[in-house]
Amino acid sequence: MFNKKASNPKSKPDQILEAIALKPGQNIADVGSGGGYFSLRFAKIVGQEGKVYAVDENQDFLPEQHFTIYSKKS
Repeated sequence: MFNKKASNPKSKPDQILEAIALKPGQNIADVGSGGGYFSLRFAKIVGQEGKVYAVDENQDFLPEQHFTIYSKKS
């Protein structure tokens, strides 16, 4: 639900990731992370050695993202 706009092909999420050119082991902040669509994709790219910092003004999103990202990396 929260990731619908970010994941929509019209929003060009793959082009956004390509432009960032994120690499394994890097750190990145996802400011305005919402439902965590990009946070999860960033976590897959940076892997165990990198870090993703998710920041959103709606604190209700963040605990769910934290759990999801850590469980995906495990």
